[in-house]
Amino acid sequence: MSTRTFQTFLSSPELQRLARVAQAQRQLDAQWRAALPAGLAGLSEVVGIQGECLLVATRSAAVATKLRQMETRLIMQLNDKGLKINAIRCRIQVEPLPHQQKAPKRTPVISPKALATLNAAAESLPPSPLRDALAALVAKRRRKNSFE
Repeated sequence: MSTRTFQTFLSSPELQRLARVAQAQRQLDAQWRAALPAGLAGLSEVVGIQGECLLVATRSAAVATKLRQMETRLIMQLNDKGLKINAIRCRIQVEPLPHQQKAPKRTPVISPKALATLNAAAESLPPSPLRDALAALVAKRRRKNSFE
């Protein structure tokens, strides 16, 4: 892709609109976090605004209940900051929020030469738990490598 085509893409109206929406979402989330007590700030996330209702995703029913108890105070604080809302609706999101999901665990790769060395070490040991563990490791890795 040439530089000129890339610059055209960056200045496209669609991308500019998406940038404005993302900026508005970041500002809304910052205002929400500023209105919350420190202990609750990381346990919820603003999803958006629907009419005059602020939509919030929470990690548990307990957090949603606490936010409902604080709803009147939170609405007043957010209205003071320029938001025009009259209700907060909480949705419980059981799985971690997207930015909090952990990357899949990576299994280290053992080369065939290293597997052969481990196998030789296992065979040279007298019967013991260490020998059994090495033999199991080698067998498991060889099965895994044969499927890939």
